[in-house]
Amino acid sequence: MRDDNSAVAAVSSASDYLALPFEQRYEAASQAFPDWLLSDPISFPRDHPTYGWGCRVTDCNAELANSNIKFLCNAHDHEYRLVSSTLSIEQFAKQAKPCPCKYNDWGRSRREDCRVCGPNREALIRGLCAAHDALLRKARKSGDDEKAWLSAQAPFAAHPRCSVLHCVHDGVLFNFRGEGEAKICRSHYEVWKLYKREHDCAGDPKAWTEWVTREAKTRRMQPLDVRGLVTLNHLPYRLQCEIRYAIHRHANTIRRTHWRPRHIQLIVDVLANAGVQTLNDPMVAEQAPNYKTLEIRRIWTDLPIAARSLTLTKQDAKEGGWFDPLIVGAAPFQGAQVTRRKVWDLTDISQRWLRDLLWDHLESLATETKRLSVGNVLRRIRGIGLLSKALRQLREDEGNNPELLNASDARAFKELWDLWHREQIPVVENKVSNPPTLGTLSDLLYRTHPSAMRIVLLFGCQTGLRGPSDSFVLAFPQYSAPQEAPKPRPINDADFRLLISEASLEQLEAKDVNNIGLSDIWFTHAYQGGRIGETLALRLGCIAMIGDAQPYLWRDISKVNVLDYGMPCHYPVYQRLLRRQEITRAKLRARYAKELASLNKRQRAALEAVWDRTMPLFPSTTKNPDLRLPLSQCYFREKFDTWIGELGLTGITTHRTRATLATALLNNGAPAALVRQMLGHFSEESLAHYARYSDDNVVRHLHQVWTAGPGMDKPGKVLMTPATASGLGSAAAVADRIDLTVIPVEHGLCRYGPVVGGSACPVGKNCSGGPKGPCPHFVLTGADLAYWERKRDAAYHFAEGAPSEEARDYILNEWKPWEKVLAGLRDALDELGLLEAAERLDLRSPMQDFFHPLFSSGWPLNTLPGTSSTTDHPEDVAK
Repeated sequence: MRDDNSAVAAVSSASDYLALPFEQRYEAASQAFPDWLLSDPISFPRDHPTYGWGCRVTDCNAELANSNIKFLCNAHDHEYRLVSSTLSIEQFAKQAKPCPCKYNDWGRSRREDCRVCGPNREALIRGLCAAHDALLRKARKSGDDEKAWLSAQAPFAAHPRCSVLHCVHDGVLFNFRGEGEAKICRSHYEVWKLYKREHDCAGDPKAWTEWVTREAKTRRMQPLDVRGLVTLNHLPYRLQCEIRYAIHRHANTIRRTHWRPRHIQLIVDVLANAGVQTLNDPMVAEQAPNYKTLEIRRIWTDLPIAARSLTLTKQDAKEGGWFDPLIVGAAPFQGAQVTRRKVWDLTDISQRWLRDLLWDHLESLATETKRLSVGNVLRRIRGIGLLSKALRQLREDEGNNPELLNASDARAFKELWDLWHREQIPVVENKVSNPPTLGTLSDLLYRTHPSAMRIVLLFGCQTGLRGPSDSFVLAFPQYSAPQEAPKPRPINDADFRLLISEASLEQLEAKDVNNIGLSDIWFTHAYQGGRIGETLALRLGCIAMIGDAQPYLWRDISKVNVLDYGMPCHYPVYQRLLRRQEITRAKLRARYAKELASLNKRQRAALEAVWDRTMPLFPSTTKNPDLRLPLSQCYFREKFDTWIGELGLTGITTHRTRATLATALLNNGAPAALVRQMLGHFSEESLAHYARYSDDNVVRHLHQVWTAGPGMDKPGKVLMTPATASGLGSAAAVADRIDLTVIPVEHGLCRYGPVVGGSACPVGKNCSGGPKGPCPHFVLTGADLAYWERKRDAAYHFAEGAPSEEARDYILNEWKPWEKVLAGLRDALDELGLLEAAERLDLRSPMQDFFHPLFSSGWPLNTLPGTSSTTDHPEDVAK
């Protein structure tokens, strides 16, 4: 099979593969099959991560439980739970002793012979068969000596063997309470009773025949050396190929369940008995509900899905009324569930033209470079489903003739749509529930689904596919977007301190029974400000030390498709993530021990470097055998909400930490650019949704932004910011510095020492318009920006109406020194995130609080003690 490479050579893309017939598809795909999958029967490796069937303890032949993912038998699983806090599962498996197999092969292992009957009958109690044991009990009651009684006994005739094939036990009981001829052993009689109860088939000879045939192939009747074998030779060749392909495909699915070989064999036998030719047979899809064992139901459900890309074509999918991106050679939509690839079911759309239109639209979305999210895809599918339901009610032809649809039908749809929402009529099918239920149109669905319908209809118009007339599409109703939910509020300081306290974190760690890192996730999220999904998706190599002392954290900001975005990392967070790295690396080394053992030192380092880029720092413990998937948001939120309730808090969500961090950073002097970097925002508008300065902080920060005035050597140079002010050590020191070095003057500050000390102003208070130009000691603050920009704009407006060019140039030249000052002040405020607040600050507006210190602390210079009205320039005074 592997010698013919013609099919492989012809396949260079997904479309090439999909164009091949079944035989060549299988030929191309089978090149990647492991040797054990191509053997007949299939011999699954004992320790295979997906199909393993043996206990990982050496020489232990006990059977694995159906749902055991540790690959330990029940006895060893119980032992490991007692020591799991001190030993890894690998260490336990090396030192544990094998235990006898109690559940396998018991039908082939005969008990000891009866001491009287010999090989005629099995010993059940005290070394005697049931009949001799009853006689012995009777003799004891009569006071007979046991040795004398035993020597006087004669053997009974041999029992027939149990009717189950290969069973070596005595057939002592009738299958139908004496009504039938077949006899079975006591153990199989209990199994038969359970089967009758589960299938409600008491006294049914046909059920008896089916059970006997089935029982002969169960683990109870199979020798130990055939465990892990699955025979397919009694199936049609095509079905054999499909099953081998499905087994290979399932083993390469990231989030997958374990399939036990004995369960696969059971399903294979059912398929053979039913004469099934292909996994596309509807009978296969109907089998899952017939089984109570969850693991068997999963195989019935997943087997045809895993084989789908081998057996079906694009036309098959379109005819069947379902859509799968894989069939058109594309990856699943962004955010698609990977637990089990479910198809997008379009069968509730009764109008064939509408269903085909939606199918073609989904194909165009799946093959686009920019992938659409699952939410948008689901909205369009559900929207078209509701449109189909509406057309069935509105049209006599049930909407099957799109050429007849026009603007009046669009208006009729709007009236019906409004009626459904207004009267809360249940029309929305919920297929997740079992059985499906009908729900009403929520306000969100009412406003968003018509837009989704319109997008699909417009696609038909643009591509020329069969669809309604343009008048129908143009008249189709549109609704305004739903009102946005309130933005998250910051968490108050007392609650936040409780959430990050050591005692609270230890309480959260106690819920982390699988050592996933719940407290590390929360601590990182609280201090780094990412979205919770971004924190959960951190990669193994997400942290590093830049230089000698600056830890950095890299994360993917999925909302805006920015990958590997770096930001400073809080040092305690860095220390926690370093410890978590080692824990996760230990899990990866244990999982890939075989691969690592075959590599040299350099290759191992290269593989671990790949892990740093691709493996999650917090891998999920559910259906994640390869450790490639991060912990899900649902699991974390379930644990988080329980923890929040135990702390006695309400209304706390993970997203509120973003607003908390942003507000704290802003109010402590952090520039808005740094806050945006920490939160992963790329616009001031996004930042404004989460945080703002408090009113007191706005005033304080505006006062602490100084730029050199127009009369200085470097006008517009930033002299002080809140960060440099906070470097003084205390608020009192900052206030002292301001009091001793500046004085409020003409919409700015004066830094001339004699004036600050109480002397007269040598330039006659002409800070900005003296005979020699602006005073070199005049400083502007952030609180003055709006005033001076308004004055400048008024002067420029006045200059445009000047009577002559000379007058115009004079006015403009007078304001030319101010351009650098105002530009520098504006840039500084913009960098600090204070520009919008400064622009809103209008000293002439009656809406301002004139009793606020910003306005009430100013005073005329001539009212200060010791001042005079001299008009000398400071330079003249200095002389």
